[in-house]
Amino acid sequence: MNRIKELRQKNNLTLRGLGQKVDLSKGAISRYENGVRKPKPETWQALADFFNVSVPYLQGIDDKICDLKFPTKKEAIDFIHKIMKIQNIKLKDINDD
Repeated sequence: MNRIKELRQKNNLTLRGLGQKVDLSKGAISRYENGVRKPKPETWQALADFFNVSVPYLQGIDDKICDLKFPTKKEAIDFIHKIMKIQNIKLKDINDD
């Protein structure tokens, strides 16, 4: 199955719902899911960012959901902050044990 469709369904999103989240039409999402068209690089990235997966995972090239190698320290820290926000983790919750 197409990973875009798989992740959309796993997240209980309709074509329209996903399209609204990533600023695409439901028709465009449908064409990507059915292999009629391929997303542009920036669209792949927007979808990967939304689902919090790597682009290669989304494309079906890699089975790892997320690539934890970051080109810069800032990008790594931004990713950590994103995880903390999603999981509702505060700095005070982290100890050095």
